[in-house]
Amino acid sequence: MTALHPPREAVDDVAPAPAPARRRRRRLSPARFTVVVVCAAIAASTIYPFVFMAFTSLKTPQDYVDNKLGLPIPPTIQNFVTALSGDLGISFVNSVITVGAGTVITVILGCMSGFAFAFLRFPFRAFLLRLIMIIMVLPVTVLIPPIFKVILDLGLVDSYPGLILLYVGLSIPAGVYMMATFFLAIPRELVESARIDGASPFRVFRSIAVPLARPAFITLGTFTFLGLWNELLFSLLIMSSPEHRTLPVAITLLRQSVQNPTLVQDAIIAAGLLLSAALPFLLFVLFNRQITQGMVAGALK
Repeated sequence: MTALHPPREAVDDVAPAPAPARRRRRRLSPARFTVVVVCAAIAASTIYPFVFMAFTSLKTPQDYVDNKLGLPIPPTIQNFVTALSGDLGISFVNSVITVGAGTVITVILGCMSGFAFAFLRFPFRAFLLRLIMIIMVLPVTVLIPPIFKVILDLGLVDSYPGLILLYVGLSIPAGVYMMATFFLAIPRELVESARIDGASPFRVFRSIAVPLARPAFITLGTFTFLGLWNELLFSLLIMSSPEHRTLPVAITLLRQSVQNPTLVQDAIIAAGLLLSAALPFLLFVLFNRQITQGMVAGALK
């Protein structure tokens, strides 16, 4: 049998495969180089305090005096033991109870109020939402006298319910505004379709709003928790007894709780600060994706 060969002209017309182009190295322009340097400086200035705090907490007081910027060689956990052996352990539990309860109540009330402002019609709705925005921008120090007067009249000074109520009052304006903004970004067709099918407002809230608002829940809960976890002024004002103090107050008064105040206590304070930052850091690592989704969800419609 005779083999079939393509015409010579067809073979000649086939262009040879191009040689793989060499990857050109992208030159770094002066503007891009400046941006990289500035971002690196910002990152270093943010990370360095945590590294310094970790190294300091692993040093003995004498090692810290001899070389404050050196590595902890050998490292020791005695500072953590000393910090937890005082009032810091009890204060950690107090912070978890008060901040955790305040965060949960804020998220629940903020979600329900935000849904009402977004989908329900009632008198003075727009006025009340603007009033909440005004309360958000008020300085915290302006609220000290009325808040303390209310807590005192209710007989809740130096108690868990008093501090939890105060935390909810401080956090609820931002929570209501954030959830109302998120719910306003939800297509109204979903809510209207549910209403046409005979769903009550509570059914719409439970079956449509709550599942869609899960990223916003996590974002609101995380930022509320972080803000209350680091709160010092009102907890110092409300909680007077040592067994009811929160963690920021205990760390502030940590120099008075050690047995020998003549030693340099910066290493022990660094250990307490590291323990205080551990829980918020863990929350951010676990929920960073949901936090990002919740932050941008209300801005997209």
